[in-house]
Amino acid sequence: MGRFVIRRLIQAVPTLLGILVITFALTRLSPADPVSLIVGDTFGITKADRDRLAEAYGLNDPIPVQFVKYLGKVAVLDFGNSFYYHRPVIGLIVERIPNSLQLSIAALVVGLLVGVPLGIISALVRGRLPDHAIRLMTVVGHAVPTFWFGLLFVLLLGVQLRWFPIGSMNAIGKEDDLGDRLWHMVGPVLTLSLGAISNYPRILRTEVLEVLGQDYVRTARSKGLREQVVVTVHVLRNALIPVVTSLGGILTILIGGSVIIEQIYNWPGLGRLLFEGLINKDFPLIQASVIIGSSLLVLSYILRDILYAIVDPRITTR
Repeated sequence: MGRFVIRRLIQAVPTLLGILVITFALTRLSPADPVSLIVGDTFGITKADRDRLAEAYGLNDPIPVQFVKYLGKVAVLDFGNSFYYHRPVIGLIVERIPNSLQLSIAALVVGLLVGVPLGIISALVRGRLPDHAIRLMTVVGHAVPTFWFGLLFVLLLGVQLRWFPIGSMNAIGKEDDLGDRLWHMVGPVLTLSLGAISNYPRILRTEVLEVLGQDYVRTARSKGLREQVVVTVHVLRNALIPVVTSLGGILTILIGGSVIIEQIYNWPGLGRLLFEGLINKDFPLIQASVIIGSSLLVLSYILRDILYAIVDPRITTR
């Protein structure tokens, strides 16, 4: 298992390097002037001052030289200073990552706890009213854009009915109140988990129905095993393999989709930080957010592969 993880980490290096190159190139091809973004509306700055500032930031060097220098800094997690916040970028990101992970992990757990049982129930009561209701729900869930659901949640349940808070992570003065934090998480977590709740029942229903028709399931039933044992031991483990396969894609949606969701719910996470960087053309912040986010996604795929090997013993990790 250890060699498998090391091998997957080594294979991820070219991917991250490609992301570095693309992100760096796109920011440098932007028509915005980095020096103007740094100084802002500072009064009385001369052209000589701008030239010295550009020289200090290495902006006068050729693009390949700038990239090599940037690569060396990234290797030691030095992403430079934010043009807008005038603070080290790595510090801003470290502050926001836990906030985003709270939403992503909670949304993943909610998606599993709701989607997996619904898929199993839909397969076991195939053709009955609960099956039709679950399938209809998944179709509607797929059709509804997550950002629209988030806006609807805020407008109806937050603004109109005032059942849920509509922004930030905690109420003022309750920063250490866990209950208040969980209450603020209801909206964004439900919105982020909508995709998983819609996907898992469809995947599991198909797989459970296929596994139920296998010879070893009929053999288990003929031995007199209880239906609960047959489903949990013989059916569920094999049916979960495609769910684990799709886990990496779900994590991609959770982390990538948080850019919009965190903005809707005013959640101070990594997605909202990236959005602010894009609006303010904060090149160091944009580059660092994309790289850190991509690294988290690569890590999620590695964890998915490990979990896949655990669920299906036939998969080797050597």
